[in-house]
Amino acid sequence: MHNIMPVIYGLNSLEKSMVSIIPEAVIILFAFIVLFLTFFEKIAKGKNSYYLSLIGIAFSILYVVMLSGRNLTGFYGSVVFNGYDVFLFIAILLSGFLTVLVSKDYIENFDVPYPEYYSIILFGISAMMFLVSSNNLIMVFISLEFMSICAYILTGYIRGNTRSTEAALKYLILGTFASAFLIFGSVFIYAAVGHLNLNSIHSYLESISYVKHGSAPVISGMGEYLSIGLLLFTVGLAFKMSLFPFHAWTPDAYDGAPTPITSFMATGIKVAAFAIFLRIYILIYNFNVINFNDILWVLAVLSMTFGNIAAILSSNIKRLLAYSSIAQAGYILVGIIGGGFYGYSGTLFYLFAYIFMTAGAFAVVIIFENSDIISLDIKKYSGVGYKYPFISAAMAFFMLSLAGIPVTGGFMGKFYVFSAAVKSGYYWLVFIALLNSAFAAYYYIKIIVKMYMPDKEDSSVSYIAPEGKDFGIVNGNISEGIMLAVIICLFFTLIMGVYPQLFINFANYSAASLCKI
Repeated sequence: MHNIMPVIYGLNSLEKSMVSIIPEAVIILFAFIVLFLTFFEKIAKGKNSYYLSLIGIAFSILYVVMLSGRNLTGFYGSVVFNGYDVFLFIAILLSGFLTVLVSKDYIENFDVPYPEYYSIILFGISAMMFLVSSNNLIMVFISLEFMSICAYILTGYIRGNTRSTEAALKYLILGTFASAFLIFGSVFIYAAVGHLNLNSIHSYLESISYVKHGSAPVISGMGEYLSIGLLLFTVGLAFKMSLFPFHAWTPDAYDGAPTPITSFMATGIKVAAFAIFLRIYILIYNFNVINFNDILWVLAVLSMTFGNIAAILSSNIKRLLAYSSIAQAGYILVGIIGGGFYGYSGTLFYLFAYIFMTAGAFAVVIIFENSDIISLDIKKYSGVGYKYPFISAAMAFFMLSLAGIPVTGGFMGKFYVFSAAVKSGYYWLVFIALLNSAFAAYYYIKIIVKMYMPDKEDSSVSYIAPEGKDFGIVNGNISEGIMLAVIICLFFTLIMGVYPQLFINFANYSAASLCKI
């Protein structure tokens, strides 16, 4: 690892550019290898694509670790790699790893091609990584589109399922509108400053003069174009972050997509979207050209409030978690609004914790869904705590973490982002966020109560497999992959709540790299 630096300095421009995207290139290479398996039907019917996908992700993580501590720039500044990218790359790769782990049993229940499924997941992971490392508005748009196309295909991947097809169509239509906002925003920003590179835009905004008008600093000259561009760009990114009122795709897409893909969208896509938003926020939005923090303040409050109210009214577990993710996006946004080193560090910590508690919850949903005994209706969870103790206890722990109960990663995540907002003087925002957290605890705990305290009318329900069917959960034969995913998520959710210092130090290192820009 220590000998990499002299080698890098001896490379030419193209070679340095290629070194800066090695983690993404590894994922793309394995995606093509997995896709190539479709030409060999006998091999494709086996588990090769599943294991190759896991190996590819593991190799990419290895390369990320090997390149950690380096500051690399590639393709004329369009792509960067530094400590910030190390943190987010590992988070996204772990999200993809968990998605592959929980997918094996699920897709075997449907007549769908294996290699193509895993290949698209790998392509989606590479797109997320490119998005995080993008340092150019055009690169941001291309990466976001690449990621979105993979998500559209995976959402409607189950052939013949009208619910899945409808969800993919809605996602595609609304996603197209979001892309239009993003590209028009880029055009206006370029018209205002004459640059597409994020660092160049930042330098330009630092160099020009400001004229005070009321409480908001307005940039002389092309201020109107810049303001319009920033607003349009925000709409495009808010769509991917599932912020209210740009959330309309979220419940339908989460409900209709295959549940492993729902987990993938709720974790990987959301983390990648927040990661690039945070980078752009520090470089451009932080100049507060149009009182931008006030806009984010409103978006955070609306997202938290709407998401929690809608989740309370939901009886479908996937839709409930979809609305919960909207509320969680509002909490994460509080850290960005709080700003400063601790605000950014807390945001990254929360994103990391969010991956494991959300992926863990969806893994348990998949286990019950695979059994074909317990449907997505929350009422069907009645009494399962005594029939399947470990899985139910895991689900209860993930729900408590999402609710922000102490000794969980979710609690520490909220603690860090709320503390940063308080230090910046956003007392009312934190007060509203705390009220929403208390409000949200109701529907999380409702699931736990349903599992361990069944209603009288539900207590007589017997979950017995239909004759002739052998469901794994009934016989205690849950696959190793999905059980490993649950254990990994439990471990990280617990350790981040009990001993968060290791992870906050990692987040501090990432935030420090970002603040040096």
